[in-house]
Amino acid sequence: MKPAAFDYYRPTTVEDALAALGTSETAKILAGGQSLIPSMNFRLAQPDLLVDIGGVEGFDRMEVGPEGVMIGASVTQSRVMTSDEVADAVPGLRRALRHVAHLQIRNRGTVCGSLAHADPAAELPAMAIACGATIFIRGPAGERTVDAGDFFLGPFWTDLAHGEIVTGVHFPAESAGTVTLLDELAWRSGDFAITGLAAAVAARDGEATGARLVSFGVSGVASRMTGAEQAVLGFAGGDDGSDLYEAAYGDAADAVDDIHATAEYRREALGALAVRSVRAALAANGNGTGV
Repeated sequence: MKPAAFDYYRPTTVEDALAALGTSETAKILAGGQSLIPSMNFRLAQPDLLVDIGGVEGFDRMEVGPEGVMIGASVTQSRVMTSDEVADAVPGLRRALRHVAHLQIRNRGTVCGSLAHADPAAELPAMAIACGATIFIRGPAGERTVDAGDFFLGPFWTDLAHGEIVTGVHFPAESAGTVTLLDELAWRSGDFAITGLAAAVAARDGEATGARLVSFGVSGVASRMTGAEQAVLGFAGGDDGSDLYEAAYGDAADAVDDIHATAEYRREALGALAVRSVRAALAANGNGTGV
């Protein structure tokens, strides 16, 4: 398959990138291209201009500090995954990235590109919501920030307006007593999730004291599991998990049927993942080890 004809521009500043985007109604940002290029080859996307942000000054920054991790728009998933500093600050990022496609994809794909693409079965949008990440956006009207929980609106649909660019994302550092993790079910390693769950679980004295639980691969968008988040309060490793399972099952009322799995399978799987993930988080919190 070959894409439709298009023009290509590689700016060196964000101002040039924005100006180029403003010249076309169908222009697309090219970062890693691991989702966009296949879509173009199948002619599901037919932009008349690609604006390659790989050379934009500052987009390759990755900064780790006491407050968390700042990841620029052109930073690859492999670079984040292999950074021990990032793993120490936000362990859930490495845990999530282990599930993202394969090495060759992660070597080109970017963290911000995955967020902007907003595939409902992708791991990084769910982890961004679970961690309470902040997404930085630049457009013709200036700069703005959006909480990850408000950024994802539907399948491949975000809060980005035409002509805007995701310039970076900030993941807060994992706080003491909290474990961030991700678990999923897929047909093969590297496949998109049939059902997945990203979690940030806080615990004290062997009991869960709070959680941000986010489902993905279940419906059209990564979603907070508000019922399960209530059910997890006071959960201990010895609990049978039935209440948490039922709450997670209920949170997936909008699960979809497709060629990969039925909605009922997804709902049952999400319940099982919720119990398994919270137990793993409690175990990690209790012994100080990763999951």
